[in-house]
Amino acid sequence: MSGPVAQHELPLWRSEPFRVFFPLGVVLGWIGIGHWLAYTTGLSGTYSCLTHGLVQTQAFLVAFALGFLFTALPRRTRSAPPTPAALAAAGLLLVANTAGLVTQRWVVSQLAYLLVLLALAGFAARRLAGAAALRRPPASFVLIPIGLLHGIGGALLLLAGLGAGAGPAATTLGQLLVEQGVFLCLTIGVGGLILPLISGTPPPADLGTSPRETRRAIAFALAGAAILASFALEVGGLPRGAALLRAAVVAVALSACGAWRPPVKPGLHRRLAWVSVWLMPLGLAASALWPDYRVPALHVLFIGGFGVLVFAVATHVVLGHTDAPELGMRLPPAIVATAVALLLALLARLAADWSESYFEHLGWASASWIAGTLVWLLFVAPKLARRPPA
Repeated sequence: MSGPVAQHELPLWRSEPFRVFFPLGVVLGWIGIGHWLAYTTGLSGTYSCLTHGLVQTQAFLVAFALGFLFTALPRRTRSAPPTPAALAAAGLLLVANTAGLVTQRWVVSQLAYLLVLLALAGFAARRLAGAAALRRPPASFVLIPIGLLHGIGGALLLLAGLGAGAGPAATTLGQLLVEQGVFLCLTIGVGGLILPLISGTPPPADLGTSPRETRRAIAFALAGAAILASFALEVGGLPRGAALLRAAVVAVALSACGAWRPPVKPGLHRRLAWVSVWLMPLGLAASALWPDYRVPALHVLFIGGFGVLVFAVATHVVLGHTDAPELGMRLPPAIVATAVALLLALLARLAADWSESYFEHLGWASASWIAGTLVWLLFVAPKLARRPPA
């Protein structure tokens, strides 16, 4: 029953865990982004930029990553899906991480995050390198364990900086690893598979099928090492050069994944995915070129890059797995509304630092993001309960 042949007999939440983790990710995102709306409207008397950033990167983004990888890895390798215990533990740990961050119980939050990453690393290793795997991943997947190592190292540094009082350098480096390193690596790693599928171009070859794929894997691993080195440079006093290095590495690696080629199939979500991956190096470069506006520039990476990408990919996953007719539609109204709301959220955040009403702009950005993601959730919710075609 646990083998890949019997997956169609399993409950939907186990054979396709995205059906649980995508909605969970939206709710956790509301908590992280709603932090600013609560402060602006007076529901909360305090705010924390650290809490906001960590909830978005350690809970919201990780929930979507789990939903995708828990579904895609068993299918790609034709191996067993995650066990019910593993799925329940991952969901509970995400909730514990969020609760710890909101209440500023740093040890609880970072231990929960560490356990999630370790569980995902073990799950991926058994399927990507285990003897039971009937297929191998593409070369870019070497960045998945490198991204998880960024997160594990970042969580340990945050534990040292926030929990043990090791100092601001540990906290700063930990934030960089967690907030940027994890998902820059995961985006490139998974992008090597998902970007061709979304754009309608041929999928990548399996690792080990030719010397060329081996060389590509080495190149992707070097990209991950360069991203890691850039964080050390930033903490060491070269923030502008470090950000430009990251921007260049990410741009080249995404091009190697096929991102230079625009989608050939119709569908707004495909265009959004393509645009979002290029907003990542753009946001990094802008943060280096305009250091006085580093934080708003980085939101081009966070909102326009990571945020838009997860909803674009999640849309493709949901529509594809449920055989929904909207997959072939050029402009599904719900996706248009979501895209407009996320764009307005990004523009409001960028305008905040130039305005005389900084927190009001953050409140509007928060409200727009929540509204757009609510529309998206209402759009996909009926489909998440639909059993896929045989």
